Amino acid sequence: MRSRGLAARGLALALALPLGFPALAWAQDPAQKVDVMHWWVSEGEQASIDVIKRYTRQAGMAWQEEVRAGSGTARYGDFVRQRVEAGRPPAAAQMIGFDIQYWARRGALASLDEQARLQEWDEVVPYGIQRLSKYQGHWIAAPINAHATNWLWVNKPVLDRLGGTAPDNWDALIALLDKAKAAGIVPLAIGKEAWEQTLLFESVAAGAGGAEFYRRAFLDLDPQALQPQLLRTIFQRMRQLRAFADAGLAGRTWDQATRMVMAGQALLQVQGTWVNGEFTSRRMVPGRQFACFLFPDTQGIYLFNADQYVFFQGAAMAGATRGRFAATLMDTGLQRDLNIATGAAPARVDVAPDAFNACGQQLIRHLRASNMRRTVLGSVAMGNANPPAVKTAIYQVVQAHFTGAIDDETAIARLQAAIGRATQ
Repeated sequence: MRSRGLAARGLALALALPLGFPALAWAQDPAQKVDVMHWWVSEGEQASIDVIKRYTRQAGMAWQEEVRAGSGTARYGDFVRQRVEAGRPPAAAQMIGFDIQYWARRGALASLDEQARLQEWDEVVPYGIQRLSKYQGHWIAAPINAHATNWLWVNKPVLDRLGGTAPDNWDALIALLDKAKAAGIVPLAIGKEAWEQTLLFESVAAGAGGAEFYRRAFLDLDPQALQPQLLRTIFQRMRQLRAFADAGLAGRTWDQATRMVMAGQALLQVQGTWVNGEFTSRRMVPGRQFACFLFPDTQGIYLFNADQYVFFQGAAMAGATRGRFAATLMDTGLQRDLNIATGAAPARVDVAPDAFNACGQQLIRHLRASNMRRTVLGSVAMGNANPPAVKTAIYQVVQAHFTGAIDDETAIARLQAAIGRATQ
């Protein structure tokens, strides 16, 4: 594998800088322009996109971008759709989860099989992510990271003042949150959006039911997995956590919740590993200003959200340029530098962890181990577990329950109905 991998990287480099063409002159050719659509707008995200820009330009390609905030939401999807329907699809677009499959089914995406073969993507991309990067056995997306969503992000000085330690089970988590509440600190920082509350739900569900339950219930959409007693435990725990949030959540976004933890106004946030990027963009150091712990009882489970890039057919982009850009995105150097900035693990399991901070190194080890166990499982909240209609239905149930609009038993019935409809 090593010799073939070196050969592939050599060929990819040859593709990136063709002999006899000065990089600058080549980049000035409109056909070699990389027209990219993405949603990275926060401070940490901007640092991440800067890495991709730098590697793209170093490979001799000209960068052009359209930025639309929305992180895989219907709002961002609408922007993509408008461009496609107007006959000017983006050459490359950031995308996650089943949105990739939607465009693949429409025949709108270019194949990346050749580049995947050269760089051995089948061997280095985690199996759970490949499920979304391929359509009918063909590579149609290049994954650039492997965020995990089942993590606690903790203000370390506050944790130390409370005399707390990493909570490795549900009871320990509740005891820690109780300590924060008694000390007059907001225990749990969370925002108003359904995806964020569903992200909390999926961690609770994985912790209460384990990997096999999570796979059957949310990836396989097996109604038989949704046993009332287990669902009752999950929604009871969600109610417990809601009591540790403050009233301000109704007007708050996820990154504002992150800043509450940064400032010591809140003890912790349950959020994806992009929060690592937000902390490090402020020069905060894990183990000193913040701490990162797996959500209790989810040890051995990697709930992922993978940012990926797809390439639209009919875009003003030469096929050779598409190959170069895909090769650049999957380059080990880019994946290292990018994910030091994003806070994620690389989407390749062969990237050395040494340059990452302590949270990043822990994450990479966790990804490798979970990949071996086949417990790298898609995030419901981030659209990596099931189709958009199912995700939206789960959003509605979770948010209605979290805001107190429905009780546990109603939530159980509606969740069972949502999963049941998906199988009809």
